[in-house]
Amino acid sequence: MKNRKIVQQINELKKKHIEMIDDSQDINYTCGLVSDYSELMNRIADLLKISQKALEGMQAVPETNCLEIEYNVADVIGIAIKLLPFSEMQFIDRTMELLNKTKDQRK
Repeated sequence: MKNRKIVQQINELKKKHIEMIDDSQDINYTCGLVSDYSELMNRIADLLKISQKALEGMQAVPETNCLEIEYNVADVIGIAIKLLPFSEMQFIDRTMELLNKTKDQRK
């Protein structure tokens, strides 16, 4: 009975917080870049790593237009920020709270 209530609460949290990718509702706000959250986090990490490398490389090639590189890097970082699944992170936190409560109740 308790497990059923927990599953129901988790499903309610899912409806409220899962916004970026949900196959059951045909939702994918990543413009088709990824198919799941693990892949999403890897893409965001890749975007940030590329930005870091570009900024580090600006000094290595003095004839490049640094301002243009900075704008491009700023655009990439802006995309990475938009892809961050903030609501889904809240879902994970609240789900963990529920699971920890049930674990504590079993003791």
